[in-house]
Amino acid sequence: MENKEEKKSTPKRKGNKTNIFLSIIILLLFGFCGYLIWQNLQLKKLLETGEIAYTEVTDERDQVRGELEEMLAKYKEMETNNVALSAELEAEKAKIEELIKKAKGKDWSIYQLKKETETLRTIMKGYVVQIDSLNQINGRLTQENVVVKTELNSEKNKTKDLTEKNENLTDLVTVASYLKTSNLTAYGIKVKSDNTGKTTDRVKKTNKIRTEFTILKNSITIPGSKLIYVRILTPDGKVLSEKTDDSNKFDFNGVRGLYSAKKQIDYNNEQMSLTIDWKKIEEFPVGEYNVEVYADGVDIGKTKFSLK
Repeated sequence: MENKEEKKSTPKRKGNKTNIFLSIIILLLFGFCGYLIWQNLQLKKLLETGEIAYTEVTDERDQVRGELEEMLAKYKEMETNNVALSAELEAEKAKIEELIKKAKGKDWSIYQLKKETETLRTIMKGYVVQIDSLNQINGRLTQENVVVKTELNSEKNKTKDLTEKNENLTDLVTVASYLKTSNLTAYGIKVKSDNTGKTTDRVKKTNKIRTEFTILKNSITIPGSKLIYVRILTPDGKVLSEKTDDSNKFDFNGVRGLYSAKKQIDYNNEQMSLTIDWKKIEEFPVGEYNVEVYADGVDIGKTKFSLK
Protein backbone atom coordinates (compact mmCIF):
# COMPACT_ATOMS: atom_id res chain seq x y z
CA MET A 1 0.00 0.00 0.00
CA GLU A 2 2.80 2.32 0.87
CA ASN A 3 4.53 1.77 -2.45
CA LYS A 4 1.40 2.72 -4.35
CA GLU A 5 1.06 6.01 -2.47
CA GLU A 6 4.68 6.89 -3.11
CA LYS A 7 4.21 6.32 -6.83
CA LYS A 8 1.25 8.69 -6.93
CA SER A 9 3.12 11.56 -5.18
CA THR A 10 6.17 11.50 -7.49
CA PRO A 11 4.43 13.06 -10.59
CA LYS A 12 3.02 15.85 -8.44
CA ARG A 13 6.51 16.78 -7.24
CA LYS A 14 7.85 16.85 -10.80
CA GLY A 15 5.02 19.16 -11.93
CA ASN A 16 5.75 21.58 -9.09
CA LYS A 17 9.43 21.78 -10.04
CA THR A 18 8.57 22.55 -13.67
CA ASN A 19 6.22 25.36 -12.67
CA ILE A 20 8.85 26.89 -10.45
CA PHE A 21 11.45 26.78 -13.21
CA LEU A 22 9.08 28.42 -15.69
CA SER A 23 8.24 31.11 -13.19
CA ILE A 24 11.93 31.88 -12.71
CA ILE A 25 12.49 32.14 -16.48
CA ILE A 26 9.49 34.47 -16.87
CA LEU A 27 10.80 36.67 -14.08
CA LEU A 28 14.23 36.78 -15.71
CA LEU A 29 12.68 37.74 -19.06
CA PHE A 30 10.68 40.55 -17.43
CA GLY A 31 13.85 41.76 -15.72
CA PHE A 32 15.86 41.70 -18.97
CA CYS A 33 13.12 43.60 -20.81
CA GLY A 34 13.11 46.18 -18.04
CA TYR A 35 16.89 46.54 -18.35
CA LEU A 36 16.63 47.07 -22.12
CA ILE A 37 13.99 49.75 -21.63
CA TRP A 38 16.14 51.51 -19.03
CA GLN A 39 19.22 51.30 -21.26
CA ASN A 40 17.25 52.73 -24.19
CA LEU A 41 16.13 55.70 -22.07
CA GLN A 42 19.71 56.33 -20.96
CA LEU A 43 20.92 56.16 -24.56
CA LYS A 44 18.34 58.75 -25.64
CA LYS A 45 19.48 61.07 -22.88
CA LEU A 46 23.11 60.68 -23.98
CA LEU A 47 22.19 61.36 -27.60
CA GLU A 48 20.23 64.46 -26.67
CA THR A 49 23.13 65.67 -24.55
CA GLY A 50 25.59 64.94 -27.38
CA GLU A 51 23.49 66.85 -29.91
CA ILE A 52 23.34 69.86 -27.62
CA ALA A 53 27.10 69.72 -27.06
CA TYR A 54 27.76 69.34 -30.82
CA THR A 55 25.47 72.28 -31.56
CA GLU A 56 27.25 74.41 -28.96
CA VAL A 57 30.67 73.48 -30.36
CA THR A 58 29.53 74.24 -33.91
CA ASP A 59 28.16 77.62 -32.84
CA GLU A 60 31.44 78.48 -31.07
CA ARG A 61 33.46 77.42 -34.10
CA ASP A 62 31.30 79.58 -36.39
CA GLN A 63 31.68 82.52 -34.00
CA VAL A 64 35.48 82.16 -34.00
CA ARG A 65 35.52 81.91 -37.79
CA GLY A 66 33.41 85.07 -38.02
CA GLU A 67 35.88 86.90 -35.78
CA LEU A 68 38.78 85.73 -37.95
CA GLU A 69 37.06 86.87 -41.17
CA GLU A 70 36.34 90.27 -39.60
CA MET A 71 40.00 90.53 -38.54
CA LEU A 72 41.14 89.63 -42.08
CA ALA A 73 38.92 92.39 -43.52
CA LYS A 74 40.54 94.94 -41.16
CA TYR A 75 44.01 93.80 -42.22
CA LYS A 76 43.07 94.30 -45.86
CA GLU A 77 42.02 97.89 -45.07
CA MET A 78 45.44 98.69 -43.61
CA GLU A 79 47.69 100.56 -46.06
CA THR A 80 51.31 101.59 -45.68
CA ASN A 81 54.17 102.61 -47.94
CA ASN A 82 56.67 100.96 -45.61
CA VAL A 83 57.97 97.91 -47.51
CA ALA A 84 59.02 95.92 -44.43
CA LEU A 85 55.78 96.64 -42.58
CA SER A 86 53.73 95.78 -45.65
CA ALA A 87 55.47 92.39 -45.84
CA GLU A 88 54.66 91.73 -42.17
CA LEU A 89 50.99 92.57 -42.76
CA GLU A 90 50.87 90.12 -45.67
CA ALA A 91 52.36 87.41 -43.45
CA GLU A 92 49.71 88.01 -40.77
CA LYS A 93 46.94 87.89 -43.36
CA ALA A 94 48.28 84.54 -44.53
CA LYS A 95 48.17 83.23 -40.93
CA ILE A 96 44.54 84.34 -40.53
CA GLU A 97 43.52 82.77 -43.85
CA GLU A 98 45.14 79.49 -42.77
CA LEU A 99 43.34 79.60 -39.41
CA ILE A 100 40.00 80.23 -41.16
CA LYS A 101 40.55 77.05 -43.15
CA LYS A 102 41.21 75.14 -39.93
CA ALA A 103 38.11 76.66 -38.31
CA LYS A 104 35.99 75.27 -41.13
CA GLY A 105 37.22 71.75 -40.34
CA LYS A 106 37.17 69.71 -37.16
CA ASP A 107 40.87 69.08 -36.66
CA TRP A 108 41.49 71.93 -34.20
CA SER A 109 39.73 72.24 -30.85
CA ILE A 110 37.76 75.35 -29.93
CA TYR A 111 40.34 76.11 -27.25
CA GLN A 112 43.17 76.16 -29.83
CA LEU A 113 41.16 78.31 -32.24
CA LYS A 114 40.25 80.84 -29.57
CA LYS A 115 43.83 81.01 -28.31
CA GLU A 116 45.26 81.60 -31.79
CA THR A 117 42.53 84.14 -32.60
CA GLU A 118 43.26 86.14 -29.45
CA THR A 119 46.99 86.14 -30.23
CA LEU A 120 46.36 87.41 -33.76
CA ARG A 121 43.99 90.10 -32.45
CA THR A 122 46.67 91.37 -30.05
CA ILE A 123 49.22 91.50 -32.87
CA MET A 124 46.75 93.38 -35.08
CA LYS A 125 46.23 96.06 -32.42
CA GLY A 126 49.99 96.66 -32.40
CA TYR A 127 50.03 97.10 -36.18
CA VAL A 128 47.11 99.54 -36.03
CA VAL A 129 49.02 101.73 -33.56
CA GLN A 130 52.19 101.49 -35.65
CA ILE A 131 50.46 102.44 -38.90
CA ASP A 132 48.66 105.37 -37.22
CA SER A 133 52.01 106.68 -36.00
CA LEU A 134 53.53 106.35 -39.46
CA ASN A 135 50.55 108.13 -41.01
CA GLN A 136 50.94 111.04 -38.58
CA ILE A 137 54.64 111.31 -39.42
CA ASN A 138 53.88 111.12 -43.15
CA GLY A 139 51.27 113.85 -42.71
CA ARG A 140 53.84 116.20 -41.21
CA LEU A 141 56.38 115.32 -43.88
CA THR A 142 53.78 115.96 -46.58
CA GLN A 143 53.15 119.45 -45.26
CA GLU A 144 56.88 120.13 -45.19
CA ASN A 145 57.24 118.76 -48.71
CA VAL A 146 54.56 121.13 -49.99
CA VAL A 147 56.66 124.06 -48.87
CA VAL A 148 59.83 122.60 -50.38
CA LYS A 149 58.09 121.73 -53.66
CA THR A 150 56.72 125.25 -53.95
CA GLU A 151 60.22 126.62 -53.61
CA LEU A 152 61.59 124.15 -56.13
CA ASN A 153 58.91 124.72 -58.76
CA SER A 154 60.30 128.08 -59.76
CA GLU A 155 63.78 126.56 -60.14
CA LYS A 156 62.37 123.64 -62.13
CA ASN A 157 60.65 126.00 -64.55
CA LYS A 158 63.94 127.77 -65.16
CA THR A 159 65.87 124.55 -65.73
CA LYS A 160 63.07 123.17 -67.93
CA ASP A 161 63.45 126.05 -70.36
CA LEU A 162 67.21 125.53 -70.47
CA THR A 163 66.81 121.78 -70.95
CA GLU A 164 64.38 122.21 -73.84
CA LYS A 165 66.75 124.63 -75.51
CA ASN A 166 69.66 122.21 -75.04
CA GLU A 167 67.62 119.27 -76.39
CA ASN A 168 66.59 121.24 -79.43
CA LEU A 169 70.19 122.26 -80.00
CA THR A 170 71.33 118.63 -79.59
CA ASP A 171 68.73 117.44 -82.12
CA LEU A 172 69.84 120.10 -84.57
CA VAL A 173 73.48 119.11 -84.15
CA THR A 174 72.61 115.41 -84.59
CA VAL A 175 70.63 116.01 -87.75
CA ALA A 176 73.29 118.32 -89.10
CA SER A 177 75.97 115.67 -88.49
CA TYR A 178 74.34 113.16 -90.86
CA LEU A 179 76.09 112.64 -94.18
CA LYS A 180 74.34 113.99 -97.25
CA THR A 181 74.58 112.95 -100.89
CA SER A 182 74.15 114.59 -104.27
CA ASN A 183 74.07 113.37 -107.90
CA LEU A 184 72.73 109.97 -106.79
CA THR A 185 72.06 107.70 -109.79
CA ALA A 186 71.64 103.96 -110.41
CA TYR A 187 71.58 102.03 -113.69
CA GLY A 188 72.27 98.67 -115.32
CA ILE A 189 75.73 97.73 -116.61
CA LYS A 190 76.57 95.29 -119.41
CA VAL A 191 80.03 93.82 -118.78
CA LYS A 192 82.11 93.29 -121.92
CA SER A 193 84.64 90.54 -122.53
CA ASP A 194 87.49 92.92 -121.61
CA ASN A 195 85.80 93.59 -118.22
CA THR A 196 84.82 97.10 -119.26
CA GLY A 197 81.25 98.21 -118.71
CA LYS A 198 78.54 99.84 -120.73
CA THR A 199 75.31 101.42 -119.51
CA THR A 200 72.13 99.53 -120.47
CA ASP A 201 68.44 99.45 -119.58
CA ARG A 202 67.90 96.00 -121.12
CA VAL A 203 67.22 93.39 -118.48
CA LYS A 204 68.71 90.55 -120.54
CA LYS A 205 71.98 92.44 -121.08
CA THR A 206 72.37 93.70 -117.50
CA ASN A 207 75.16 91.93 -115.58
CA LYS A 208 75.28 94.28 -112.59
CA ILE A 209 73.63 97.35 -111.11
CA ARG A 210 75.81 100.36 -110.40
CA THR A 211 75.04 103.07 -107.83
CA GLU A 212 76.99 106.35 -108.03
CA PHE A 213 76.82 109.40 -105.75
CA THR A 214 78.81 112.13 -104.08
CA ILE A 215 79.09 112.49 -100.29
CA LEU A 216 79.09 116.20 -99.49
CA LYS A 217 81.47 118.04 -97.20
CA ASN A 218 80.31 118.13 -93.56
CA SER A 219 82.49 119.66 -90.87
CA ILE A 220 80.11 118.64 -88.02
CA THR A 221 80.28 114.90 -88.73
CA ILE A 222 82.83 112.98 -86.68
CA PRO A 223 85.54 111.90 -89.15
CA GLY A 224 86.82 108.33 -89.44
CA SER A 225 85.78 104.94 -90.75
CA LYS A 226 82.17 104.66 -91.92
CA LEU A 227 80.09 101.96 -93.61
CA ILE A 228 77.92 102.94 -96.55
CA TYR A 229 75.03 100.54 -97.31
CA VAL A 230 73.02 100.23 -100.54
CA ARG A 231 69.59 98.57 -100.71
CA ILE A 232 68.24 97.69 -104.17
CA LEU A 233 64.56 96.78 -104.23
CA THR A 234 63.16 94.91 -107.25
CA PRO A 235 59.79 95.88 -108.81
CA ASP A 236 58.05 93.32 -106.55
CA GLY A 237 59.67 94.78 -103.40
CA LYS A 238 62.32 92.11 -102.88
CA VAL A 239 65.77 93.25 -101.65
CA LEU A 240 68.59 92.02 -103.86
CA SER A 241 70.87 90.26 -101.38
CA GLU A 242 73.56 87.62 -101.53
CA LYS A 243 72.33 86.06 -98.23
CA THR A 244 69.14 86.29 -96.19
CA ASP A 245 70.52 85.53 -92.71
CA ASP A 246 71.59 88.00 -90.02
CA SER A 247 75.10 88.31 -91.47
CA ASN A 248 73.64 90.25 -94.39
CA LYS A 249 71.53 92.67 -92.30
CA PHE A 250 72.07 96.11 -90.74
CA ASP A 251 70.15 98.54 -88.53
CA PHE A 252 68.48 101.52 -90.16
CA ASN A 253 65.65 103.89 -89.26
CA GLY A 254 64.86 101.89 -86.13
CA VAL A 255 64.55 98.51 -87.89
CA ARG A 256 66.84 95.72 -89.05
CA GLY A 257 66.87 94.55 -92.66
CA LEU A 258 68.85 93.19 -95.59
CA TYR A 259 71.31 95.20 -97.64
CA SER A 260 72.46 94.59 -101.22
CA ALA A 261 76.02 95.93 -101.03
CA LYS A 262 78.22 97.90 -98.65
CA LYS A 263 81.52 99.79 -98.74
CA GLN A 264 83.76 101.01 -95.93
CA ILE A 265 85.18 104.52 -96.37
CA ASP A 266 87.53 106.78 -94.45
CA TYR A 267 85.66 110.07 -94.21
CA ASN A 268 87.65 113.22 -93.46
CA ASN A 269 84.80 115.76 -93.60
CA GLU A 270 85.60 116.44 -97.26
CA GLN A 271 83.52 115.80 -100.37
CA MET A 272 84.11 112.40 -101.97
CA SER A 273 82.63 110.36 -104.82
CA LEU A 274 81.60 106.70 -104.49
CA THR A 275 80.64 103.86 -106.81
CA ILE A 276 79.06 100.68 -105.42
CA ASP A 277 78.17 97.73 -107.70
CA TRP A 278 75.75 94.83 -107.22
CA LYS A 279 76.71 91.78 -109.32
CA LYS A 280 73.97 89.65 -110.81
CA ILE A 281 73.35 86.31 -109.05
CA GLU A 282 69.96 85.56 -110.64
CA GLU A 283 67.82 86.92 -113.44
CA PHE A 284 66.68 90.53 -113.01
CA PRO A 285 62.92 91.12 -113.30
CA VAL A 286 61.53 93.79 -115.64
CA GLY A 287 60.25 96.98 -114.07
CA GLU A 288 61.14 99.91 -111.84
CA TYR A 289 63.81 99.50 -109.11
CA ASN A 290 64.19 101.58 -105.94
CA VAL A 291 67.68 102.28 -104.62
CA GLU A 292 68.37 103.52 -101.06
CA VAL A 293 71.71 104.61 -99.57
CA TYR A 294 72.36 104.54 -95.80
CA ALA A 295 75.07 105.74 -93.39
CA ASP A 296 75.06 105.86 -89.58
CA GLY A 297 71.65 104.11 -89.51
CA VAL A 298 69.76 106.74 -91.56
CA ASP A 299 69.04 107.08 -95.28
CA ILE A 300 71.19 109.68 -97.01
CA GLY A 301 69.75 109.35 -100.50
CA LYS A 302 67.19 107.60 -102.72
CA THR A 303 66.77 107.14 -106.46
CA LYS A 304 65.02 104.96 -109.06
CA PHE A 305 65.77 103.30 -112.40
CA SER A 306 64.03 100.89 -114.76
CA LEU A 307 64.95 97.78 -116.73
CA LYS A 308 62.92 96.61 -119.70
